[in-house]
Amino acid sequence: MPSAQPLNIERELLEALEHCFRVSEYLVEVLPSSLWRVEPPDGKGRSVAAIVAHLQSVRRMFAKTGGANPVPPALDRARSTPDEALRALKQSREALLSLFRDALAQGRPRVKRMPRRTVNMMAYLIQHDAHHRGQICALARTLGHRLSREDVMRIWGWKSLT
Repeated sequence: MPSAQPLNIERELLEALEHCFRVSEYLVEVLPSSLWRVEPPDGKGRSVAAIVAHLQSVRRMFAKTGGANPVPPALDRARSTPDEALRALKQSREALLSLFRDALAQGRPRVKRMPRRTVNMMAYLIQHDAHHRGQICALARTLGHRLSREDVMRIWGWKSLT
């Protein structure tokens, strides 16, 4: 966004949430599929597939709670593929952005039936995605995969995702 534009908190919050969701999708895209179901070497924690399924489950739960139609699909942690995960994450991104966009445009303090106020809920979802991206990156590294400098720069927002 050009720095000369005036502050628009609603638009910038939505852009930040969308960027966060797209970074999670990007991480799924760039990880080798060979890491998708590998369990952590110490036996503690979850596979990348399980972490992504959990991420989607939380997004799906809040989209459903907020009245999204259609409700984004669930992911099976034992059977889903990276391509299925990407499709599901994109659907949950679109559903949640629509709910928050409507709430902000109408000046509503919360999306109906969501447990937190609109801005707080958006911050929670950003934190949740970021936390689990960190887990995925740490697991990938433990399993011997280092993200490229280019991917790290995109994940941290210093380079465009396109």
